[in-house]
Amino acid sequence: MLLGLAKPRLFGDRLQFIDEPTNDLDITTLTILEDYLDHYEGIVIAVSHDRYFLDRTMKRLFAFEEGGKLRQHEGGYTDYALRMEAEKEAAEAEQMAKSAMKSGSGMVAGTDSGASGKSQRSRGPQKLKFTYKEQKDYETIEGDMATLEDRIAQLEKDIVKASSDFIKLNKLMAEKEEAEAALEEKMERWMYLEELAARISEQ
Repeated sequence: MLLGLAKPRLFGDRLQFIDEPTNDLDITTLTILEDYLDHYEGIVIAVSHDRYFLDRTMKRLFAFEEGGKLRQHEGGYTDYALRMEAEKEAAEAEQMAKSAMKSGSGMVAGTDSGASGKSQRSRGPQKLKFTYKEQKDYETIEGDMATLEDRIAQLEKDIVKASSDFIKLNKLMAEKEEAEAALEEKMERWMYLEELAARISEQ
């Protein structure tokens, strides 16, 4: 019943497409759906305008941006919104700097419009930067990848030794597949973080 409400279409046993899954769901059913997705051992691709749902359940967003360009963002909707705001402010600051250089002015001043009438320095634009989670991942992800690579190498050795034990062999093969999937996900995350770090350093 829940899957019928969420309107999924299944392709194989590890890939699930969901279109606007939170439409017309009550709180109880929505909670069940979120818990189900938390424990789903596969890939979920969701189309949704529900920002809370995206924050609660998704690890990566693909957003259509200016000019119809499809762009990948790590994290939920809040991470996406904060990053877009930071990029917008950085672009505005760069445009202001270019305008100031063209006009020959080296300073931009701001005045407080409050009752005190005192001059205040305007808050500078926010630069693009890591979120807290991105920073933590960036510091540990290479070690995590190395651990997974060691785990896969050990499993490959164990698989060779267990070639005559069908039950144990199946278990080891499943563990190896799971470790390889985790490593692939870590590698995608690492490439994203490296790209983001390069953009931050260029500011």
